Amino acid sequence: MTAVPFATPLPFAPEDMEKRVLITPTAFNLRAASEIPPRQWLFGQHLIRGFLSLTVAPGGLGKSSMVLVEAIAMATGKPLLGDEPPKPLRVWVWNGEDPREEIERRIAAACLHYAIKSDDIADRLMIDSGRDVPIKLAAFNAGAVHVAEPVSEALIAAIQKCSVDMLIIDPFVTSHEVPENDTTAMNAVVAQWRKIADATGCAIELVHHTSKAGAMNADDFGVYASRGAGALIDGVRSARVLSRMSEKDAEKFGIEDAATSYFRVNMGKANLAPPEKVVWRRMIGIQLGNGRDLWPDGDTVGVCIPWTPLDGFTDVSAKDLKRVQDAIRASKEAPKANERNADWAGYIIAEVMDLDIGNRLRKADRTAAQRNARGKVRSLLGGWLNSNALTQKTVRSPRDGRDVKIIVAGDPVAAEDLAQVN
Repeated sequence: MTAVPFATPLPFAPEDMEKRVLITPTAFNLRAASEIPPRQWLFGQHLIRGFLSLTVAPGGLGKSSMVLVEAIAMATGKPLLGDEPPKPLRVWVWNGEDPREEIERRIAAACLHYAIKSDDIADRLMIDSGRDVPIKLAAFNAGAVHVAEPVSEALIAAIQKCSVDMLIIDPFVTSHEVPENDTTAMNAVVAQWRKIADATGCAIELVHHTSKAGAMNADDFGVYASRGAGALIDGVRSARVLSRMSEKDAEKFGIEDAATSYFRVNMGKANLAPPEKVVWRRMIGIQLGNGRDLWPDGDTVGVCIPWTPLDGFTDVSAKDLKRVQDAIRASKEAPKANERNADWAGYIIAEVMDLDIGNRLRKADRTAAQRNARGKVRSLLGGWLNSNALTQKTVRSPRDGRDVKIIVAGDPVAAEDLAQVN
């Protein structure tokens, strides 16, 4: 795409300012609800034909890999991350930062992991780099926003010519040159992307970064962890935010190594659909096997995969809970709430449930099975505390006089619950 001049985004030509404008309201005709066409969801409850969607994430988390895997899923019609398109879609991925070969590496790694062949994709996946095909929808000069209407028109023509169902812009910031914190400027850019989606019936995904503060507190800010003015969030119909796994969640799930490779996908805004459940993703390294010359080891590329935390309460009964309560009551000293204590309450739970959690072993010496079992114990302890089956209290230690948190038995198990146990 060649460089094009910018056009001032006025809603009218200067010579038309004195002309009379006539606007007439359109009468509403109530028709049967069954006659109204359904919304055309293309992927999950996030991407919808003719609308803008937004994905917000800190840098280096795995968002680009995730959207590429989603692009492959849409092009192949395969539920690689869980969601499945209504049919194989024609998908255009535009990456404004990386060279084309880097995008190819990521796609190749994903296809190796998911066993995707060339025939599965056919001609339905298109990729371009901003280094080869620049897209700048707007610029800021002399205190005014200037919209590149020719670029917008060229995009509309390209999408229509290639029958593109889904366009991914990654990252959004590379598609314009306006101040991100300027609400008016961002409104102009978002309006252009919305115009393109509306004119083509294409679903458009904008991939954006969080602010520095948002990256540190994505769970607190939600989708408003997004960098820049809120006009971007206000201008899309669906927005989701990716956040790193917290230390608390890593402990709960029994993950002790490389917890930074796990992240959560939260729907922060879903104007056209009910909120989805929180889903987890994980980044893994895939070797391309492309070693040669001075680089015999070749490349290892990150690929996004689905991940589901273990459910600690699977196969746990009311009888198990009663046994744990009885064991805690029978303990000579009340077990502690802190896992660092030698008499942590989790050890009693593990003994009652016959779980090997690597008691007395250093973290580095525990096996994967022991780490998973420890995660199950944490999940059980947390769940029973939330339901008041176990209770946390603060008492004064007879040894050093300091306050210490202990775990005691809470509400007794109901007889009818025990009666249901075979």
